[in-house]
Amino acid sequence: MEPRFVQIAAALARRRAVRAGGALLLAAGFAAGSLPLLDAPGYELGQAGALLAAALAPLLAVPAVRMERARPDASPAAAFGGAALVLTALLALLLAGGVVRAALGPCSAFTPAAAFFPLLALPSALLATAVATLSALAARGRAPPAALLYAAALAASLAWTLVAAYRGPAAFLFDPVLGAWPGPLYDEALPVDARLLLFRGEAAAWAAAAIALAEGAARARRAGLRAATTPAVVLALAAGAAVAARATRDALALSGEREGIARALGGRREGPRCTILLPAEKPAAAAGALLAECEFHVADLARALGLAAPPRVTVHVYRSPAEKRRLVGAAATEFAKPWLAEVHVVDAPAPHPSLRHELVHAVAGAIAAGPLRIPARAGVVPSAGLLEGLAVALEIPRGDWTVHEWSRAARELGLLPDVAAIVGPAGFWTQAPARAYTASGSFLAFLLERHGPAKVARAYRDGDVAAALGAPLEALVAEWQAFLDGVAVPPGLEAAARARLGRKSLFARRCAREAAALAADAAAAAGTGRADEACRLWRRWGALADAAAAEKAAGDALARGGELDGASAAYARARAWAAPEDEALRASLASAEGDVAWRRGDLVAAERGWSEAVAAHPDRPEARLLAAKRAAVTDPALGAAARAYLLAEGDPALALARLARAEHPLAAYLVGRALLSRGEVGAALPELARADAQPLPPLLAAEARALRAEARCRAGETDAGAGQLAALAAAADGEAERLRAEAALRRCRFEASERAGLGAAPAGARLLP
Repeated sequence: MEPRFVQIAAALARRRAVRAGGALLLAAGFAAGSLPLLDAPGYELGQAGALLAAALAPLLAVPAVRMERARPDASPAAAFGGAALVLTALLALLLAGGVVRAALGPCSAFTPAAAFFPLLALPSALLATAVATLSALAARGRAPPAALLYAAALAASLAWTLVAAYRGPAAFLFDPVLGAWPGPLYDEALPVDARLLLFRGEAAAWAAAAIALAEGAARARRAGLRAATTPAVVLALAAGAAVAARATRDALALSGEREGIARALGGRREGPRCTILLPAEKPAAAAGALLAECEFHVADLARALGLAAPPRVTVHVYRSPAEKRRLVGAAATEFAKPWLAEVHVVDAPAPHPSLRHELVHAVAGAIAAGPLRIPARAGVVPSAGLLEGLAVALEIPRGDWTVHEWSRAARELGLLPDVAAIVGPAGFWTQAPARAYTASGSFLAFLLERHGPAKVARAYRDGDVAAALGAPLEALVAEWQAFLDGVAVPPGLEAAARARLGRKSLFARRCAREAAALAADAAAAAGTGRADEACRLWRRWGALADAAAAEKAAGDALARGGELDGASAAYARARAWAAPEDEALRASLASAEGDVAWRRGDLVAAERGWSEAVAAHPDRPEARLLAAKRAAVTDPALGAAARAYLLAEGDPALALARLARAEHPLAAYLVGRALLSRGEVGAALPELARADAQPLPPLLAAEARALRAEARCRAGETDAGAGQLAALAAAADGEAERLRAEAALRRCRFEASERAGLGAAPAGARLLP
């Protein structure tokens, strides 16, 4: 005789509505393959399955309970089992449709990401069916009260999840019934990890525990406590499994709780404005430099925004993207929670590349209204364009080009988005991130420069640019566009903009999740010396994304592994496949070919490759590196000492130590720069002084002079350092260079006032913008 739950499942499956639903889900799974991010089974399809399970569970559980209630020995477990079996079959049809569609397209039908579907959809199906079954039992099979009880349970679950996410530091959300939000949208590669397994396993265990409890209670009422022995054992095992899953999450610091994060990082630094949680092993000088950088940025941003008392900011600094993903659910994406004045970043040498951007979110949260402390019209319709635009506008340029110059180049290439749309409620997310950030940043910087911080702060507070500035948004955008007419595009920027801004949005790329996972795996293989595996993965990525860029990446992996002939062949293929207009890739290839030639000892070919790269006018960091390589090969002894450091071969600490023994101004510059980035000002200053006093290529000489001035400021030589920085700002070749020098001068004066106990920058200090 068939088990009772199978009979219930068969009865449910015979219903016309269930069969029609199955056909509809099969078709929906197939049709979803033509939608962004649903072109292959992965997180998105799994999350869709979880939400569908939550919606369909009561439609199956209520009739299942009614069938059981008609029996004298009604079994909650049988009703649950029948409904859950049918719901699982319906979800399987959704998955089958997605698999068939993926098999017909360019994406892989089965990748590791396909595991998201069972891990997200099935636990939700089990727990939703359990909750719906209990609701129907409590309502004695009546649909309306059962639906109300079920909706109340889901609302309570969602509220609990949202409150925990609001109060906690993590970027992820895991709801027992409704599935998961893994973290920021810009983390494109989503792995199946231990946190997902434990959270979803806990949800499935609670489903089993709830039904075991109901079954035990029903049996005990009919035949006494002894009849409830088996359900009691199941209850104990299931509850124990759920508790163990939670305990394991907490022990591994996977729950996203502050105590676990603090234990994992182990270090803490306090200042008047910043608390830094950071790796315990970070050297004291580097930790102090990071705290000083945070203190300056918070004070500087507060003055720029007209805030007399900025919020105290807590910055979490992680050892690696992998640790950041494990602890808070975001790997490559730095993020802030403005309502908590918290920032989460991966550790990097000073100056930290993204710390100021994230601090803008935290500091500007004091301006914005609403529970999230972000710009939102009427307090409920957020504007990502204002949120991110202000952060970009208040960044200090790291390269040769300002955000206005990037926007003018984007406009010349036809890549500038509609700014009026991206400062609205949803337009920001429809654009490629680099384009949206650049355009909104330029627009907000223009508004700050032209209309002042008070009006921009009002727009940020209310989410309404037009109302705050007293002019239609279209008129303000036209004013900005007219301003861009007067901005020149420096040499090299158009090629860089085509490379950086030409990349499509995540929603517009085929097989985006699969490609991102391949790129992440390839980079990991290359980083651990598995060059052949890296090449294979890069080429699979290239088949989905950019074949020429894939060959360049494969060549880099081979070159680092010492397979120079293979690297040269890969670079030659990349050149042949590169689009004629992709000047940035061609320049990068020329630089890489120069590096391979240096490794071979062919200095003529190395100079030829580097010269080609320099002719493309690369941005400041790459231009400095090329200048250093070209200078190094002019002296055999210097070249031998510097090669490992400049080509990132082997242990960087050993390479730097070897370079430090070389008696040459280039060695002094490189060593001094590295020491200053680690906060070792006392050791850096004499090296930078030696570099500044001797001949260097013009670009490196200018950088050595600027770094020496900054080091003098941090060493307490305020007058000398400030004088040098003021002179550099006055003589700057470009706007970005001037802004950097002025920011360094503000910091010099700020830190002098801090040492003097004044606690603030002088009243006459100029601030960004």
